[in-house]
Formats: sequence, structure tokens, C-alpha cells
Amino acid sequence: MRSTRKVGRRAFLAGAVVGTIAAACLQKAIAHTPYRQWAVYRKKHLIIGTCRADPESYPFGKQLARLLAKELPESKARVARAPDQQRLASLITTGQLELVLLSHQEGRQLRLGMPPFEDYGPFDALVVFEFDGYLLLGSDSLPEYHAWIVADTLARALGRAPLLGAERLPVPVHPGTSALVEGRTLQPGLLGQDAVGDENHPD
Repeated sequence: MRSTRKVGRRAFLAGAVVGTIAAACLQKAIAHTPYRQWAVYRKKHLIIGTCRADPESYPFGKQLARLLAKELPESKARVARAPDQQRLASLITTGQLELVLLSHQEGRQLRLGMPPFEDYGPFDALVVFEFDGYLLLGSDSLPEYHAWIVADTLARALGRAPLLGAERLPVPVHPGTSALVEGRTLQPGLLGQDAVGDENHPD
């Protein structure tokens, strides 16, 4: 009887140890998956998505990231390069990227769900900053303050307005950028809400 209890207790302890080791291994495996690392990386860095299929977008995105990293150090801005525009669409529509560089035409196609983005749209892409040939696009989930501070930082660094001509844009303007253009100052609010300051945007 006593030996039976000992065997049972040993089996229980052995099972507990194996279970603990298995749980630890599983936790370690999850922690080291590329997606988990990517998610952690995104929380620490502002990432601008570019693509290899457009060879000019990566060096341009790199310039923008350097400007933001210099003028807005807390952003820890970086540039990422996807294989093509469809992958960029996949990343922004699934919330894995907050900002991407696309041409004016590609921005319109993504917004309307037109080829080559029919699998990813229609999608509420919004202009955070307009360049000659490119749009820096964010999603409607990008907080207004974040769009405002990115647009404000780039405008100051480049010495120009964030929009070249809002009336002819193929994609609507992000509310944060609209606030900047209208001379309103946004402050980070609570629970993701953005508060509008009473003062005008400083020169």
C-alpha cells in the first residue's frame, strides 16, 4: 500500500515537472516568434513602410525616418521594406504598420479596393503628409495626435506645408493633418482620444 502511494506520488511529481518544462518551452517559443518580436518592435518604433518593387521608395522612406528620428527622437523612427505594394497593403490593413509610402495612384487604388489591392480594400487610408510623387498614408486607427505630430515634425524639418493641394488629393486627409493645416494644436488625450488645444499652432 505504501509503495503504491510512493509510485503515485512520483508519477504526479514527474508529470508536474514535465508540464512545467513544456509550458516554459512553449512560452519561450511564443516569445521568439517573428510576429511577437515584430509587434514588440513596432511598439517601440515609428515605422514607415516602403517596398522593394518601387526602388525609390526605400531611400526616400529612409530620409523621412532619419528626419523624424532627429527632430522627434522619441519616435525612434525606422524604415521597413516589404517585397511589393500588395504586402504593404496587407501590413497596413491588418494593423501591422501605421504608416506606408505609396504613390498617389496606389493610394487611390487601396482606398477604393481597386487592382492590385482588391484583396485589401476598400480601406480607409488617409493622407498624413503629401510629397511630390508619394503619399505618406496612415489608417483611420492612427490616433489624431500621432498624425499631427508626424506631419508637424516633417513640415518643420522640410520647411513646407504638409499638403501640396488637398483639393486634388486622391485620398482624404487624416484629421490630425487637417488640424495642423487649420492651425489647431492637438494634445495627446486619454484612452486614445485626442484633445484640441485652444491656442493656434505656433509659427
